[in-house]
Amino acid sequence: PPLSPSTSTLKATDIRGGATHPSLGKSTAFTSFSNLFRPPFTKRKVAVVVFLTLVSTFILCFSALYNFHHGFRRTIQFWTGVTPLIAELKILRFKNKHIHKLSEEDAEYKSRLSDFHVRTAPKAVNLILSMGGIYVKIGQFMSTIGSGILNDSYVKALRPLQDGVPPREYEDIKRIIEDSTGKKMEDMFVSFEERPIGAASIAQAHRAVLRTSNNEEGGGGGGGEVIVKVQYPEVADLFNADLNNLETLTKYLAPDNMDLINNLRSRHENELDFRIEASNLRECTENMQRYNMEPQLVRIPRVRNETGLCTQHVLVMEYLKGVSMADAIGLEQDKVGRALGYEDRDGLKSALSKKMREHFENGGDGTESGSATDFFLEDGQDDGRKRKGASNNIMQQFMMGPTAARMLRSYANLKERVSNLLGNNSDHDGDGITAINHDNLSNVNLGRVLKTLIHVHGLQMLSDGVYNADPHPGNVLILPDGRLGLLDYGMVGRLSNQDRLRVVDTVLALSKNDKLTAAKMYNESGYKATWRNGVSGGEKIQDVNVLHRFATFHLDRFDLSPITISDDGDGGTTRNVDVMHMMKLVQERVVPDWIEQARRLGGLLMGVSSQAARPISLAKEWESIAKKVRKTNHDSAQGARKKKKNTQQR
Repeated sequence: PPLSPSTSTLKATDIRGGATHPSLGKSTAFTSFSNLFRPPFTKRKVAVVVFLTLVSTFILCFSALYNFHHGFRRTIQFWTGVTPLIAELKILRFKNKHIHKLSEEDAEYKSRLSDFHVRTAPKAVNLILSMGGIYVKIGQFMSTIGSGILNDSYVKALRPLQDGVPPREYEDIKRIIEDSTGKKMEDMFVSFEERPIGAASIAQAHRAVLRTSNNEEGGGGGGGEVIVKVQYPEVADLFNADLNNLETLTKYLAPDNMDLINNLRSRHENELDFRIEASNLRECTENMQRYNMEPQLVRIPRVRNETGLCTQHVLVMEYLKGVSMADAIGLEQDKVGRALGYEDRDGLKSALSKKMREHFENGGDGTESGSATDFFLEDGQDDGRKRKGASNNIMQQFMMGPTAARMLRSYANLKERVSNLLGNNSDHDGDGITAINHDNLSNVNLGRVLKTLIHVHGLQMLSDGVYNADPHPGNVLILPDGRLGLLDYGMVGRLSNQDRLRVVDTVLALSKNDKLTAAKMYNESGYKATWRNGVSGGEKIQDVNVLHRFATFHLDRFDLSPITISDDGDGGTTRNVDVMHMMKLVQERVVPDWIEQARRLGGLLMGVSSQAARPISLAKEWESIAKKVRKTNHDSAQGARKKKKNTQQR
């Protein structure tokens, strides 16, 4: 029916003054939007259209990249997690410097920075765990060598990463194997243990039994037991994005440490292709056989790739039965810990950490020496003896000499036997080694094991220039017949012939305590370190004693005795300096590749020896190998000169 005039007027007013119904509002908004694309095209309309087009394109591209490009998504996740932490640190430093007028040496500034690190460390670890992959691997590495590089809060927070990471579900592993090999599990394996024997940041390993038909390279009849190492396929795809992000972060926060990221990239690139690891296993096996080391003294797993089982993501190897060297060291540490009144190795390590912290906090300037046993006793556990200066020279006591270490082990073994005879020794359930077969470890000669391990890697680095770059105790098995099983050749280092001979000459110089030659090797190869905080004008360190001590740390032993350094650079004015204090004042600027490789392997071998309470002089252990290599090279050069001379005479 027709509207009355009053009603018609009301509706018109409603429309002009603003719709009271939602449908009218939507219609008006749509009309306004559609008008943007109708003439006349004013400058304002064009600007709005261009802006909306750019925003829409950005949203579409961002969504597509985030959902379908792993590297892009990884980058966004990384910077979303890291940016708030960086911003908080920058704001804190700005406020301290410009608002509160504090210098970096002020106690209040240090306290606020320390509080920041305590708050941030758990956040950083959570970010690492959420990102997974190479970040976990870096976290594990930094938790081991981070002291002196990272704030202690980060080192402590990262330590749980050493226990490994949660494994993937069996169905995921099955899919990776079948997709990578193009074969069904039942066609390859008689049996396959769904529970992995180990899980790491980039892969996990399972025991299995090969079918009989898969037996050409394995050596012997039957399919046999094998280890199947399965890489998480997304790791390789995300590797470059992760390293690019870390590279950018390091450039922004710590540009002097770019070499660390570059070395990290080169070390791990080959580790992500198991076909390269298979090749490494074969090459190192052949090299050790030339020296009659394999299979007489050591065993390297044979690759089982008879029917194309080994791919970029899957590696099938011979299964070696044995006990982990890490477990053998742990069992002995338990014995020592209990002999000294602790419940197990964790109690001993806790006490060691506590004393080390006290030492560093006190500046390392103790005035009275305590015995090795004093050092291991807790406060209040000293049956009335005075403990003044007990933390003196703590690191020297910790890296005790071979004689003291042997006496301590003998005491621990004797006390263990007495406890067993008296029936006082429990099974120590829950001490972290319940899975270890103690019978298999009771007769292990750790000293001989270490000698063999050190000799093998000396041959690999000095003679071949091709070596396992990650020989930590978890990668070494002690086989029932006493031989060593050397595992995990994913990270293999390679030295050029020139660099290999540089390592040889440095080892020879250190074995003879030839400081001048050791310092010369570092200087001539381009090694550069400077003093921090304007000490000596921040100039390049040329002091022979300092460079020799660096070389000693890298390729000989942990020498923490005071060092004599020159104040004027020519040796005229000298003074004795605490080594730990000196190290805080040093900034490495350039580290040649051969030094980086040598100190990584040397540090690992010296660290394993010290962990087993059998400290060594690596240069002395490798001296005979180095002499032989140098003689062989000299004879070869002499032969080449004679041949050239004879040719010229003809």
